[in-house]
Amino acid sequence: MKVVCINDANRPKQIPPEKWIKEGEVYTVIATTMMNIQKNKIGLKLAEIELGQSCFPYEYFDAERFAIVDPSKVISKEEELSLEEV
Repeated sequence: MKVVCINDANRPKQIPPEKWIKEGEVYTVIATTMMNIQKNKIGLKLAEIELGQSCFPYEYFDAERFAIVDPSKVISKEEELSLEEV
């Protein structure tokens, strides 16, 4: 499933900037779980960013930071370029 980051504010200090999500970027969800740190929240594991031991206790990203990408509204790069030519 593809998601887009809608909130990259307040990065935890345990997660280095190079492993942090960026608002507007699209990511691929490879796993979900109920998080232990934040009760009653869903966590997402992303294909593009691996949170390792150095990010402990963080293993997943809060699902509330993302919106599901609607594939019917995604425009390919080729379609975008052809729209610019019009």
